[in-house]
Amino acid sequence: MTRAECFRLLGIPSSSSDAEIRKQYKKLALRLHPDVNPDPMAHEVFIKLGRAVEILLNPDYKDDQAEKRESRRSGKESEEERLERMRVAKMRFERQQKQQEQDNNLYFISLTTGMRWSIYKYIMRISLVLALAMSTEYFLPFHYEDDVLTGYSKSINNGIIMSNITSIELQERGKYYVQNTNVWRYTYPEVILETTWFLHTPVKMISSDDFARYRTIFDFHIGSIRFALIILFLVPLYPYLRRKKTLTFVFLYHLSFWGIGTIAAYILLTQERIIHLLSFGFL
Repeated sequence: MTRAECFRLLGIPSSSSDAEIRKQYKKLALRLHPDVNPDPMAHEVFIKLGRAVEILLNPDYKDDQAEKRESRRSGKESEEERLERMRVAKMRFERQQKQQEQDNNLYFISLTTGMRWSIYKYIMRISLVLALAMSTEYFLPFHYEDDVLTGYSKSINNGIIMSNITSIELQERGKYYVQNTNVWRYTYPEVILETTWFLHTPVKMISSDDFARYRTIFDFHIGSIRFALIILFLVPLYPYLRRKKTLTFVFLYHLSFWGIGTIAAYILLTQERIIHLLSFGFL
């Protein structure tokens, strides 16, 4: 370490006297001492400050250090110096590892305790209820609700389960997408909706004329992706049962907390589904 580097580390001009050097060292030492400064780098900086002051106040020490530095440059580093350098590097690495482990522990604790963990448990339970309800709907009877077809679009789109769908407007239910079969365009506007038991999700639209009844499949809504939603709503159970400090836990935790929680809230708070679910599908 040169004299210029020592003055720069202390933050004082090169013309400073010995008294000014000692005064500045005491000022910095009080702030950087490891006993009062929790920063993991404070210990290393504190040692450098002491070395800088020793060099500035003791020219002989400075010359000795310069000789050692010159020895290193010429490739004649002693075994003792090499071992000391390796020891310092190892201590720094272990300190950084310890600090990183402490940070990881604090982050993991913040995810699995307190209000945040309580909210996560509610999301997990609501998701399981929705997964169970959607699963059992495959085996339960349908509801049949009366509605009126008030309009439809002539444009054709690609859906999730069909490639030929168009939008319709229902008097009670609003806008939906259905299979584009020209049959229902020429039937009576009064229709019957076939809906699932718990969430009353429309699955088919039944229209009729003077001769027959026709069933038209709904598309592009939660009913057409029920199976995928069931799998998705089971995801929050994994982080709840396997609370480990892994990347998988953190990823699925945030996916459940922000993504799946938002989807569950949307499903429950639209189309009066929360009322249907609380009444076990009877209302």
